[in-house]
Amino acid sequence: MKINLIIPSFYPAVSYGGPIFSTLNTCKELAKIDNVEVNVSTTNANMTTHLDIKTDEFLKLEENLSVKYYNDTIINKLSIPMIFNISNDIENSDVVHIQSIFSVSTPVSLYLAKKQKKPILLSPRGQFGCWCLENGSGLKGKWLKYFIQPFNKYLTWHATAKQEKDEILSIFPNAKVEIIPNGIYVDEFKKSNKLNKQEYLKKYISKNTDNIDKLIVSMGRLQKKKGFDILIDSFQKTLTKYPNSYLLIAGPNEGEKENLNKQIQNLNIKDKVFLIGNVENQDKIDFLANADLFVLPSYNENFGNVYLESLATGTPIVASTGTPWSEIEKYDCGKWVENSVEETSEAMIEMLDKDRDKMKENSLELASKYDWSSVAIQFKKLFESMVNEKS
Repeated sequence: MKINLIIPSFYPAVSYGGPIFSTLNTCKELAKIDNVEVNVSTTNANMTTHLDIKTDEFLKLEENLSVKYYNDTIINKLSIPMIFNISNDIENSDVVHIQSIFSVSTPVSLYLAKKQKKPILLSPRGQFGCWCLENGSGLKGKWLKYFIQPFNKYLTWHATAKQEKDEILSIFPNAKVEIIPNGIYVDEFKKSNKLNKQEYLKKYISKNTDNIDKLIVSMGRLQKKKGFDILIDSFQKTLTKYPNSYLLIAGPNEGEKENLNKQIQNLNIKDKVFLIGNVENQDKIDFLANADLFVLPSYNENFGNVYLESLATGTPIVASTGTPWSEIEKYDCGKWVENSVEETSEAMIEMLDKDRDKMKENSLELASKYDWSSVAIQFKKLFESMVNEKS
């Protein structure tokens, strides 16, 4: 079975954050399955620059996994070479998986795949969340009506969680939607280096201190959507009970760092809250695993891999109801609350009061459900059923 994944950006375009790795790992695990070949059609866009990579031909990334990078003519908006050549990539596939909604390549690919009678899976990747629809161009509604709606009855939708399925159905009530979650390599996140609280602060903020209550962390691109301002206000309230606690926020700046620094300064907690920049690889695992609590009151996430990554290291979480992580309460490894300062701060204190060892056990139990190998098998079964329906 040949799968053609059509997506505006792909690894190594890591400037786009977590979704790049989610897509890469799905493809890698699919390519390991017998009789599956994955060919990715993408562009060389990497946020504000182009990847330094060969274009217009398939490059072998791994066994049974190849990637073709078309030149992005207007970065993040339009690839003319992709528009004119994607037809051949579609023709040489058994099933087409399109990711992204508000990309010129999407309606073009939908039209060509329909014309060639290929089964189509369409993944919105969080672009139907209220935050995304409300905080963007007013043309999005017209785009959906004129460029996506005409193909709705010919395709299957992919959602990463029930929340995203509901978002799809709110726009396209008659849509056929299948849920397959994102995943992680669970075993990798179990391989953490044990750090005591003093060693932790020395490693990540070069601070020497002996009197430490709790270590609270968060991670994500510094942008309004993530709700870091809510987190900082909430953390200040937790200091009333745990006055010698610290909040470390990891992630690259996407326009909010200056505002967050001003907020920290105005609250007079600059000796307690630290924006530490990007953290990757083993440092990222250790950063999550040795904290007492992970908190991210994001306005909207279709999945939110970082929540799962924290759980996989054994660290409980506080997630907002704008994310699909309600099951953390069932497993007793977190709180799922409105992203208000009051509810977030109350949830933080409640979680910090709980037994840390028991929270680690519960967190690991939930995370074990989401290994990439299991996710790839779910995709393979879905693709097979779609091909069989067309034949």
